[in-house]
Amino acid sequence: MLQVNNIDLFYGASQALRGVSLTANLGEVTCVLGRNGVGKTSLLRAIVGQQAIQSGAINWEDKNIAKLPSHARARAGIAYVPQGREIFPFLTVDENLRSGFAALPRTERRLPPETFKLFPVLKDMLDRRGGDLSGGQQQQLAI
Repeated sequence: MLQVNNIDLFYGASQALRGVSLTANLGEVTCVLGRNGVGKTSLLRAIVGQQAIQSGAINWEDKNIAKLPSHARARAGIAYVPQGREIFPFLTVDENLRSGFAALPRTERRLPPETFKLFPVLKDMLDRRGGDLSGGQQQQLAI
């Protein structure tokens, strides 16, 4: 479970988040909604460790991760896919998927079986270039 408890986040003297809390249970979809400029992206950046919080706690599986660097959070399974569909357009779908495991030893670089359960459309496109996919397919690949 992910729990964000009463966090405050500042950009210089400007406060972007004030007392924000959130609970996201495993196996459920949690949605953060709001108009432009209310702090949705700041919240996500704080959760993944791209932006430091000044107070509060961010707990993942009952451990406070607020002081962990972003790469340690990613290894724990916390990731953020921005809207821009940041994929490698000249690599194949298979190469794009495997690039996410580059930090692992070669013997451990295997796609999890659930990959194609979550995104079945990608299974038939492994040899296609990422840049040749539709926008929605690229977003699935990025996730």
